[in-house]
Amino acid sequence: MAIFQIYEYFGELISAVVILYTLAYLWFQYSFSYWSSKRVRGPAPAFPFGNIRDVITRKSQFFQPYCDNYFKFKHLPYVGMYSFNRPVLCVNDPDVAKHILIKDFDYFQAHGIFSASEGIDPLAAHLFNSHGDRWKNLRVKMSPAFSSGKLKTMYPLVQKTAEEGMKYLDSLESKGNSINISEFYETYTMEIIASVGFGVECNGFKNPNTEFYVRGHEYFEPTSLYWALARALAFFAPDLSRQLKIRRFSPGMIEFFYGLVKDTVEYRQKHAFRRNDFIQTLIELKNGQSVDENGNIKPIDGFPFSLDDVAANTMLYMVAGYETSATVGQFTAYELALNPGVQARARDEVTRVLARHENQCTYEAQNEMTYLNMIFDETMRKYPPMRALFRRCNKEYRLPDSDLLIDEGTLVFVPVQGIQMDPDIFPEPDKFDPDRFLPENKANMHPCHWMPFGAGPRKCLGLRQGYIQVKIALIKILQKYEIVLDERTAVPMRVKPTAMCCAPDGGVWVKLRKLADQ
Repeated sequence: MAIFQIYEYFGELISAVVILYTLAYLWFQYSFSYWSSKRVRGPAPAFPFGNIRDVITRKSQFFQPYCDNYFKFKHLPYVGMYSFNRPVLCVNDPDVAKHILIKDFDYFQAHGIFSASEGIDPLAAHLFNSHGDRWKNLRVKMSPAFSSGKLKTMYPLVQKTAEEGMKYLDSLESKGNSINISEFYETYTMEIIASVGFGVECNGFKNPNTEFYVRGHEYFEPTSLYWALARALAFFAPDLSRQLKIRRFSPGMIEFFYGLVKDTVEYRQKHAFRRNDFIQTLIELKNGQSVDENGNIKPIDGFPFSLDDVAANTMLYMVAGYETSATVGQFTAYELALNPGVQARARDEVTRVLARHENQCTYEAQNEMTYLNMIFDETMRKYPPMRALFRRCNKEYRLPDSDLLIDEGTLVFVPVQGIQMDPDIFPEPDKFDPDRFLPENKANMHPCHWMPFGAGPRKCLGLRQGYIQVKIALIKILQKYEIVLDERTAVPMRVKPTAMCCAPDGGVWVKLRKLADQ
C-alpha cells in the first residue's frame, strides 16, 4: 500500500511540474510576441532565455548578443530582443540613440538595471542606480567632486600611487621577468580607489592580500555561484531582484566597506582631520558644506546627504572606476606594444612636454599631452569598457519620424561597441589609429558615434579622473621603458566572457625594455 502511495505522490509531483513548465512556456511564448505585435523586427528568442542564452551559460560576454545583432540588423534603426521574457529595444541608428540619450532624456532618465533596494542593499543606493529627483539632486551635489580644481588637489595622491607602481615594475624588470600588465593595472587602480576614494593606504603592490583587496575583488569576481547569479539577476531581471530583496553585496562586504567608511567619517570629524580625497568631499556634503580647492567653506542647500549616501557613493567610486580604468590601461599597453610607431610618437610627446616642466609630471604637464588622450580615446573606441548603454523608458514615448510607441518600463540598449567598430562610421575599424581623435575630428564627431563614457545628462562624472590615473602610469612607463608584447598574450585579443566590462581573456603580458638613456 505504501508503495502505491509513493507512486501516486510522484505521479502528482510530475504532473504538477509538467503543468508549471507548460504554463511557463506558454507565458514566455506570449511574451515573445511583444515586438512582433509592434511590427519591430529582431532575432528569434528561445525559451527561457530570450536572446541571452550564451550570456547566462557564461559562453559570451554580457553585451555580446547586442553587439552581434547590431551587425546582423544594422540596416534597421532598431531591433526587438528579449532578456528572458523581458522586451529590450536595441537601437542601431546613432540618430535614434541621440533622441533617447540626449534630446528626449526626460523619457529615459533611469539606467533600468541594478535598481537600488534602499534598506536591503545600502551600498547599492548610489548615483548610478538612482533616477528622478533623487538622481538630479545627487548629481548636482556630487559634480563639484570632479571639477578641475578638486582633481588637482587629489592629483598628488594619484601620483604617489603611480610612483609606487613604478617601483614594483622596476623590481620585476630587474629580474628579467615578463610582466602581467593586466595584474599591474588592476593593483594600481585598486590602490587609487583605496587612497583617493576611501582615504586609506593599502600598499597593494607589497601586500595584495589585504582585506580591502580581497573584499573588493569579491564583487568583481564572485567567489560563489550564488553571488554570480545574484549579480546576473540584478542586471537581466532587476525588478524581480528587487522584489525578492536579493542583495548584490554580500553581508561580509557590507560590514567591511560600510564599517570602513563609518570609521573614517567619525575619525575625521572627531579630530577635525581633512585630506584631499574623494571621501572628504562626501563628508563635506554630509555636513551641509562645500569646500573649494582653496579651502574656502560655504554652506549648501538641498536634500540631506546621510552617512548611507557617503558609504554608497564611495562604493560607487570603486564599482564604476575599477574595471573601467584597469581595462583601459591594459588594452592601451597591448596596442602600444603592437604599434611601435604610435608608442614612439607618444614617448616623444612625453619627453617634449616634460622638458617644459622641469621634467616633472605635474597636473598641468599631463593636461598638455593631447596625443596620449587620443591614444586612450582610440583604445576605448576598440575596447569600450561598457560595450552597451542602457536606459529605461519612464513614460510612454513615441519615437520621432516613426510609428513606434515605446511603452513605459521598456529597457533600451545602445550597442556602443557595435557602433564604434562599424566600418561605415570608422573606416578600417580594426586598425589602431589615434589620429581619428585629433581635436578637430573629435569636435565634429556625432555625439553617438563614440560613447565609452555614455552620452547626455547621465554621462560619466568621473571621466577626467579616469584619464588622469591611466595617463600618469603610462607617462612614467614610457619615460623609462619600451613596451614589447610577450608571447603569452593572445593576438588578436580575446574578450573575457565572464567579465561585466570588456576585459582581456588571459591578461596582457609584456616585456619592458629599458631605454638606452636610462
